[in-house]
Amino acid sequence: MRLSPYILTFMFFVSCKTSRTEVEYLNKTEISEYYVSGEIKSIGTIDDFHKEFNNFRLGFWREFYKNGNLKSEGNYKLDTYKQCCVSGICDGYYSYKYGEWKYYHENGNLKAKGKYRIGKKHKKTSCEGGDEINFGYITDTWNFYDVNGNEIKPSEKDIIEIEKSSFLDEWDMMKN
Repeated sequence: MRLSPYILTFMFFVSCKTSRTEVEYLNKTEISEYYVSGEIKSIGTIDDFHKEFNNFRLGFWREFYKNGNLKSEGNYKLDTYKQCCVSGICDGYYSYKYGEWKYYHENGNLKAKGKYRIGKKHKKTSCEGGDEINFGYITDTWNFYDVNGNEIKPSEKDIIEIEKSSFLDEWDMMKN
């Protein structure tokens, strides 16, 4: 019976270990995702360690419309945020967009292009107070285009639509 407090203490420290993920050291696999109807949906690289549960995106990705035209292309990084688990604090994982991205209209014409400014954004988690995550924001250096390829001033809706897709966590990955 005396061992149980020691074992519980050991389990607590082992299960609560939290650290930042070093993407450079992860094993990576290129995958293709398909729409239910069989058309290619996306091509990119995932982290091998998490692939049984979620396909966390790393590196260069291309997404396609059902008609086969390119929808978007750019790079992802993998990072962590604080979650409260049964045994204490643990890591939640997410992928976020960084660097230059290009978005296309369904007809294949360029819709938007620019470089994400990485900043912090509050994310609700299972822990009180949530956590701060890296998030890609659109700046005024981005260029937006109408379906005919003419440069336009983006609407608030256009900006929100692109920023909303700036990160994917494990819950988003399970929807695919």
